Amino acid sequence: MHSRDHAQSGFTLLEMLVVLAIMAALGALLVAHGPSHSARLELRGAARELASGLREAHMRALYSGQTQIFSIDPARQNYGVIGTVPHALPKIGYLPVTSSHFVFYADGSAAGPVVTLVDGPNRIALGVNWLTGAVEARGG
Repeated sequence: MHSRDHAQSGFTLLEMLVVLAIMAALGALLVAHGPSHSARLELRGAARELASGLREAHMRALYSGQTQIFSIDPARQNYGVIGTVPHALPKIGYLPVTSSHFVFYADGSAAGPVVTLVDGPNRIALGVNWLTGAVEARGG
């Protein structure tokens, strides 16, 4: 009876192969599906990218002593400081859909509209503080 209990304990090779086949099929489904996509994360990434560009334009104005104009142009799908090589605009929605210009002055002040980044129901508003030139983001 002792040898009979020993023979029935553990897994058979067939059972282990079935489990491995199921795990491989699940793994293949996950790989084929690709990474999970989050509209909110994509929107936040786009907002960070544009805010970084705005901050760079502000710093250029302070260090160079010259006014810098930063453009976001949804029609041309680009953004950047006018007079430099533009960057590709992240593929999300923008309000307004026309070109927006932010002006950064050498004294640190700024002027510009509020641009709203839109991806589905999610929105982030980007603007600048007129007195300090600080970039402000709301929403998300």
